[in-house]
Amino acid sequence: MFTQQDIKFMKRAISLAKRGIGYVNPNPPVGAVVVKDGMIISEGYHERYGGFHAERNAILNARKRGVDLLGTTMYVTLEPCDHYGKTPPCTDLIIETGIKRVIIACRDPNPISGDGISKLQRAGIEVMVGLLENEAKEVMKFFIKFITKKLPYVTLKYASSLDGKIADFNGNSKWITNELRKVVHKLRREHMAVMVGAGTVLKDNPQLNIRLVRSKKRAPIKIILDWEGKTLDRCSEQNVYSPESEVIVFSKRVDYPVKNHVRIVKAREPIEILKTLWTLGIDSVLVEGGAEVFTEFLPFADEIYAFYGLKVLGDGRDIFAGISNTIDTPFGFSITKTLVAKNRSEFLVVMKRCSQV
Repeated sequence: MFTQQDIKFMKRAISLAKRGIGYVNPNPPVGAVVVKDGMIISEGYHERYGGFHAERNAILNARKRGVDLLGTTMYVTLEPCDHYGKTPPCTDLIIETGIKRVIIACRDPNPISGDGISKLQRAGIEVMVGLLENEAKEVMKFFIKFITKKLPYVTLKYASSLDGKIADFNGNSKWITNELRKVVHKLRREHMAVMVGAGTVLKDNPQLNIRLVRSKKRAPIKIILDWEGKTLDRCSEQNVYSPESEVIVFSKRVDYPVKNHVRIVKAREPIEILKTLWTLGIDSVLVEGGAEVFTEFLPFADEIYAFYGLKVLGDGRDIFAGISNTIDTPFGFSITKTLVAKNRSEFLVVMKRCSQV
């Protein structure tokens, strides 16, 4: 059905789509490639939220260079939209341009986007769907869960010693891992929000911004779980309350006077918090909290990034404290990736919930 050449061009479209991760949320990151006579003549991707979609960027890039797209093939990672949103329908422009064939990785799960495939087919364009579908969906995993489950994608992150301790018996935790910290900042760049508990804010005074990797944004939305309002009393002293990004505090102290970039929401249970984040348009959250927050959100995690330093602390704070399972409890996660640091004293294990592997 699909040729090796088709696969090569769709892989390029997927590679382009990845460039939009973290910048287009809660829209999907999408890539598009236009091919004629076996050669790429134009390409584009969805670069920022509210900006042109990948198909439109690919077509406009061709027009800027005076390239005729009549009779060409477009490879796109998501079904072209057929509705008026922040931009006009991509289907109309594809038809108007004279593209003859459109190969799509996966259908759009969002009903608002319309039936782009049918419209293209009615216009006489040959449409093929399903090329590298799983690979394309992986790039759009935040968007797909946000639309289909009406919940944000949840990634848990922790750094521990080899025996699962996130701090020594004195409470010291910086830095169990060091070289792999860049991965954490990459995760912050990709996710729309990062979440911690009040204990982490008061103890570590984290910035929760993006420093160790290049980024077009300074920080994700910061979420603080602070039911008693302990950080609110000291917000002027906390880095996390800096105005570089929006701050959402889940607390019972909803009448506390705060600055414009801070929002207080009265919600306490994890599922209630996640549903609230969905209503606020947040499609992904990186949970960086301590053991208590990790335990609370583990049942809702889609993915876990476990960073290990080759140290044994013995007595100390256990990341899995409060979890009581039996030896025959089935594993809910499967390893999808491992990474060993150049210093050979740190490693990362990435796990996904089994139903998604």
